[in-house]
Amino acid sequence: MKLKRTITLIIAFVLCCGPLLLPVSAAYNSEVDVDANIAYLISLDKDNTVIYDKNSEVRYDPAAIVKIVTGIIVIENCSNLDQIIEAPYDSVVSVLGTGSSTAAISAGEEMSIRDLLYCMLVYNAADAAQILADYITEDRDAFVAMMNDLAARLGCVNTHFTNAVGYDDSDQYTTAREIAAIYYYCVSNPVFDEIISTDYFEVEPTNKYGYTRYFKTTNGLMNNNISDYYLKYVRSGKSGVAGDNGCNSVSIASKDGYNYLCVVMDAPYADCDDDKVDENMSFVSAKKLYQWTFDNIRLRIVASTSQYVTEVKVKLSSEYDYVSLVPAEEISALVPAGVNAESLLPEPIPELTSDVVKAPVHKGDILGRATIKYAGEVVAEVDLAAAFDVRPNLLKWCCDLLLSLLKSTVFRIIFIVALAVAVIYELMVFRGGRRDRKKSSVRPVSRKK
Repeated sequence: MKLKRTITLIIAFVLCCGPLLLPVSAAYNSEVDVDANIAYLISLDKDNTVIYDKNSEVRYDPAAIVKIVTGIIVIENCSNLDQIIEAPYDSVVSVLGTGSSTAAISAGEEMSIRDLLYCMLVYNAADAAQILADYITEDRDAFVAMMNDLAARLGCVNTHFTNAVGYDDSDQYTTAREIAAIYYYCVSNPVFDEIISTDYFEVEPTNKYGYTRYFKTTNGLMNNNISDYYLKYVRSGKSGVAGDNGCNSVSIASKDGYNYLCVVMDAPYADCDDDKVDENMSFVSAKKLYQWTFDNIRLRIVASTSQYVTEVKVKLSSEYDYVSLVPAEEISALVPAGVNAESLLPEPIPELTSDVVKAPVHKGDILGRATIKYAGEVVAEVDLAAAFDVRPNLLKWCCDLLLSLLKSTVFRIIFIVALAVAVIYELMVFRGGRRDRKKSSVRPVSRKK
């Protein structure tokens, strides 16, 4: 439980402090291959680092994964999850004949909202999903509008929902990248996180069933009875199968302080281990990605504040004609466990790094920016700062200041205005002098008596 609360807090912090939609830049696609058309693995610990990205922005049918949206809307709109509600006849019969999995809930059965959420999110029960959606609002179009509003608030531009259950519909689609953003948001809610992290639950006897019912998660990654899928480090997830038998899953796994979120979509059923049984390759692929990442990726310091990166020319100083640039802060990044630190040296970004600066320069002044790359991909960026102070030569500084003033637009305007005033003044003086001379040249006429 302590680990669960810790992970939930980590995710909530990331949601508050960082963008929900994650940057697309995977460095390790060439290191591991998966049998799925769409796959996306990100770190929940370090700047939303993308570890693996295969067609993460391609639209695809989310199938039953849409139930995570139904679930979070119900949780956010119900003040008492232990309230007992009655399953409407219309809600129950609407899922019959659709091929959807159900919890065999009977019309008129009385269950708590919480138990219905467990049935929907853990056991993938379509009847529970429709009952809950109809409880929030009897207008199903209105509920779908709430789903789409949530996606829009999270910045999802390639997601559109048409139903609360996950029925096949050509107009219902999303992307792995946006499912990651939505799941990010959902698990930041402690109630949702507790439910979706459950691998087994019981429903006590109701007015329709006189015995306790037992349900196991449909998330194969958490089912310890299926060795092909099970991975003990997976702590939550949801799955679904689209109409074309494309298998989907979204999950979170944690090991040794590392936490990752993985989305796999449009994966086939295939006999991957020659046991004459077709496996759900979304689970197999997610397990493969997690195992490779846990075995091969480590958080390492890739830039330190004492590390020389480059130097910049300095003018107006008599003591230095350059200043060294170092990373402005210590930077860590997820990189292969055995990577050579020398291969991760920061590289200045020319268009963001000064060629020359004028003294004074103060230690810590940001004068550039650098990237740290692995296998040609950027794994981190860092500001570059002056490593020491550079004092100006007073005479050079004053001359430069004067020259700058003479070249400045303000000075030019003042000069032009002053020149114009002087010219006008001289003209006025000149005209005044002419009038005075004319007056003095006029002699009075004498009259004879």
